[in-house]
Amino acid sequence: MLKERDICILIPTYNRPDDIEKTVASLVKEGKLAKIIVLDQSVNEESKKRIMKLKKKHKFIEYRHYDIKGKNIVLNYALDELKKKYNLFFLIDDDVEVEKSFFNNVLKEFNSNEKIIGVGAVDLKDYERFKTTDYSSFRFKIVSGLLAFMLLPHKENHKFRMLGPYGNTMTPRIEKDVRDCQWIPGFVMCYRNEVFDNYKIPDRIGYDISEDIDLSYYVYKKYGSGSLVIPFKVKVNHNYSQVERYADKKRIFVNHEDHFNFYYRHFPRFIEKLKFVWELFWINILNIARVVIKPNKINLLKLIYLWEALAYCIKYRKKIQKGESRMFLNSDLSLKEEYKT
Repeated sequence: MLKERDICILIPTYNRPDDIEKTVASLVKEGKLAKIIVLDQSVNEESKKRIMKLKKKHKFIEYRHYDIKGKNIVLNYALDELKKKYNLFFLIDDDVEVEKSFFNNVLKEFNSNEKIIGVGAVDLKDYERFKTTDYSSFRFKIVSGLLAFMLLPHKENHKFRMLGPYGNTMTPRIEKDVRDCQWIPGFVMCYRNEVFDNYKIPDRIGYDISEDIDLSYYVYKKYGSGSLVIPFKVKVNHNYSQVERYADKKRIFVNHEDHFNFYYRHFPRFIEKLKFVWELFWINILNIARVVIKPNKINLLKLIYLWEALAYCIKYRKKIQKGESRMFLNSDLSLKEEYKT
């Protein structure tokens, strides 16, 4: 029977003292855990000061600082060291506040069925961000049908499926348990320790787009249907901090490099290669259509950035395949000169 003392929470953070303080404060309200470890990569001392203040009251909090600017890199360091020591690892973003009974509800899931390997969470902020979806409406069926044909991301009635290297489905407003996920969103990911015996999160500098789908899709492929769940009772507030977010050009480069890497890691079959080409074709068509329909400077620049990013990914595809990524970033996470407009 898994209990709170089996839980180790890992929280990477970067220059977000207000956010990380709220996150850790919400966690300690919910129970005395085995360990909460803050993996800080900030360039100032403010986050450390906030966490050390909380640590005085809660001895199970641990603070670590890293000079490396890479969320997944520090997660892998911690997981390599701790994966044999704790039974459950919760990977939580630094801008998340958990709701009442969060830990009890997650533990109930793991204890109810040994087949459950990973547990995701419902984001209550989605009820503010998204309107109720009428899945039976003609408009919804047309839009979803077209996007499904293109194998691109779209909404689906309480399903989280992978369509290809770029495409997936999800429901933003979760109203009931989702018991057969093929991936779970990355703001909260709770896993049994066995997941990390033969798996390493892709090591990348700076902001990352695909660590959630990479890890959760790996679990789905290895453990099968029912191994990933998002229970309705496991609720959090994901605050979507805008601190240290990338500008459009860098974000677009990161997005495509990460999806190319995801493709190489998980889609080796010939039919999946065709899916990859199909998705890229429609991504280009939709971006061109956006410029034609709304011909403004922002849309035009996004199209140019898309082409530059794809050209980069194709040119350096062998290095991306090997995981030698983020070659377009300087050590301070800015774009290198050759990629600037």
